Amino acid sequence: MPKRPADQAGTELDRRVFRASHSRIPEIVELARKIRRHGPDILGTIELGCSNARLEASDNRIKATIRMAYGFHHANNPIALVMLRRGGLDIRPPQPRTQPTKTAEAS
Repeated sequence: MPKRPADQAGTELDRRVFRASHSRIPEIVELARKIRRHGPDILGTIELGCSNARLEASDNRIKATIRMAYGFHHANNPIALVMLRRGGLDIRPPQPRTQPTKTAEAS
């Protein structure tokens, strides 16, 4: 399914909430109220392209990092470790370049 622009998603959300709020099913009417209340957040999520899966994966990685940091004496240390691991920096040491040997060149 192709992604819809945020304004088209807003129009569609408004249309569906209107129809749901005029339903005679109490559970659907309650759901429409909740969607109307959280409408700006829903549209923000659509606009940014975030999904619950990305947030859950990030949360899981942070929890794994905190488990690794168990036993640190100060709270700043696990926080720094999370920032270091989730900050997007590549902290692996550089790998040495391999030069072709003279015997490999002669073959």
